[in-house]
Order: sequence, then C-alpha cells, then structure tokens
Amino acid sequence: MGRIVQKFGGTSVGSVERIQNVAKRVISEVDSGNEVVVVVSAMGKTTDELVRLAGQISQNPSKREMDMLLTTGEQVTIALLTMALQQEGYKAQSLTGWQAGIQTENTFSNARILDIDSQRIHELLKEGNIVVVAGFQGLIPDTKDIATLGRGGSDTTAVALAAALKADRCDIYTDVTGVYTTDPRVVKSARKIPSISYDEMLEMANLGAGVLHPRAVEFAKNYSIKLEVRSSMSNERGTLVEEEASMEQNLMVRGLAFEGNITKITVSAIPNEIHALANLFTILASNGINVDIIIQNVLNEERTNISFSIDSSSLSETQEVLAAHQEQLGFESISYEGNLAKVSIVGSGMISNPGVAAQMFKALSDQDIMIKMVSTSEIKVSTVVKQEDMIKSIETLHDVFELDARLPVENK
Repeated sequence: MGRIVQKFGGTSVGSVERIQNVAKRVISEVDSGNEVVVVVSAMGKTTDELVRLAGQISQNPSKREMDMLLTTGEQVTIALLTMALQQEGYKAQSLTGWQAGIQTENTFSNARILDIDSQRIHELLKEGNIVVVAGFQGLIPDTKDIATLGRGGSDTTAVALAAALKADRCDIYTDVTGVYTTDPRVVKSARKIPSISYDEMLEMANLGAGVLHPRAVEFAKNYSIKLEVRSSMSNERGTLVEEEASMEQNLMVRGLAFEGNITKITVSAIPNEIHALANLFTILASNGINVDIIIQNVLNEERTNISFSIDSSSLSETQEVLAAHQEQLGFESISYEGNLAKVSIVGSGMISNPGVAAQMFKALSDQDIMIKMVSTSEIKVSTVVKQEDMIKSIETLHDVFELDARLPVENK
C-alpha cells in the first residue's frame, strides 16, 4: 500500500460532471490499494467571481476579509467531491485547510506555510477514509485568522501535505498533459517533456511558466517529493519532476519561459558609494516592490546609473517610493521604459556547454530583436526585449535550440 496526494485545479473541478470524473480517478487509486489525500482548488472561475463581487462592495477591501471570502470557493469543492465519493460507496471526509492542520505565517493574501499538524489526517486515513482537503488556505496560529497562500496556493498545499504525510508521490492534475518546452498555446509545435529536474522546473516556474508554482517546486525539492504533472482529462502519463531528470539526447536547453508587462526603471547619477545599492534596494524591498534584473553602469568615480526591471503593475508605486526617498538616496532623476517582456532559456545542460548565451544572443540579433537587459545563472539566461518582440523571440529560440515537436527526438 502506498500513500498518494492528488491535486486537482479549478478547470479539473469546474462542473459537477468534472467533479464526478475526479472522483473516479481518486477511486482508481484507492482500488489499487493506496491511501489517498486529495487537494482541490475552487471550481472554474469561482475565485474571479468572488473578487468581482468584493469589488462591487469596496474598491479597497481589507485583506483579512478578502481571505475570509476567497476561501469559501475551495470549501464548496471539497464538500461536493466528498459527496461524489460517498455516493460511489467510499468513505470520505472533507477538511478545510485549518481543519487539516495547515498553519501559516501572520500574513494575509500571500502567506507561507510554517507547519502542518497532520494528526487528524492520519487518523482519518487509518479509519479508511479518503481525505479531501481545501487548497490555498491555512490558519494563523496566534490570531486564529484564516489566511490564503496566494497564487498557486493549492499546488503548494498538495506538496506540503505530501511532505508532512511522507507520501510516496504527489500528482498534480491540471488542464494540460504535462510540462512543455514552452507554452503550446503560443508555439504550436511545443513538445511535452518526459522528465525535468527540480532546479530546471523551479527556474521555469519563476520565469513565467504557469504549470507549477515556485513555492510548490521548492517544497518538492527540499523534501524530495516526486511530482508528476498530468492531465485530469486523459490517462496519458505526464511530466515527472525529480532530482535528476534524464537528459534527452543531451539537449542543452530544455525549455523556454516568458512573461510580459515588464518595465525597466533607471535611477540616474546616484552616488557611487559602497552602500548605494544596499540603500536603494532595501528601501524598495521594505515597500514590497519586487525587483528582478539589475544592471549597474558606472559613470565616473562619483556617480553611477542603476537600472532594474519590475512588473509594470508596480510602476506607479515604485516611482512614488523613489521620489519620496530622492534626497536620502541622492540620485538626480529616474526614468522608465515600459512595454517590455522577459524571455528565458532554461536547461541544466548549459552548465557543461559554453556558448549557449552567445547562441541565444546571435539568434535574436539575426531577427533584429534588441536586447535591453540580461540576467544569467548556471542553468538559465534571461533577456528583456520589447513586448512586441516576445512571441517572435520565443518562436526563434524554440527553433534554434531544436525543441520543435516535429523533429524526431533521435535526430537531435
């Protein structure tokens, strides 16, 4: 007998018929002799509808009350799925996040899981129950308030439970059949990757690939949880996320990620002092502004320019924070360039293959695509380009690094 955690996203439970289909998948694992814990998201667009309703009441609702509201979506799903399982003659019980013992930090709307008291789940499993847990939520121990885990929170719930329960594996069911070389909605010839390492998947997730949330991948890596990303609409095998993924014909690049709505901010003529960078980015961080790529351009011994990228939604707030601290930081002016996008290549094969970045830059320059900023690590290279060049960049790089599904694997 094994212990399996299954997670089903909003699309997978978007209707009564789909919930009944999920029940059949869960029952299949139980009939194979496994103990099963199921984590579910809210049905379909339920969360979006709840946000819309809140907006009709208040333009600036409190985060506490928003968390109270949004967590009701998952509670609907766990009850309906549990009813479907019971209707088929199986013992099942639903638990909210806090009933399942999920404890979070004292933060609303984007809390991190601190601990899981899994005693109640263990007891229910021992009694022969299928346990259905609401994803995306937990309890702040000190205040007893409900907190949500932010975007991708149900993925994180599932992997954290798998770690706490010492599960044999965690299956993430979604509306795609696995992790692809890039978004197949953008590049039609994108190919499903049979397996990918934790590090590669973490880079892909952080760089914009929406299949798995970065926190979920971090949990999986830290606790060596074997993940499989697969479709809830078919029985096709998905993508394994594990410590060491098998290399496909020694491909240097395994996948491409991209995200739009990037803005480049330049702080001009800031004093070229030892604490300049620390002061600038400490102020931004303390105001909750997330900075990505950073470039420093020294003008002379006294002054330097510092550029960094942000999500465009943070532009106004970033400008206000910098303006409020101009005297303290001592810079002359700030400027920005919007309508940008980040395009990245990811692959552990880059570690032992020099020249991958040069190949990427040449491919983009051959298409007259201007590179605005660059960031690298051992297994990724990210470039910032014009928003209008994003799709062209992805299509070009997908072809140059031979990730096309139309190419026979054995010829790569």
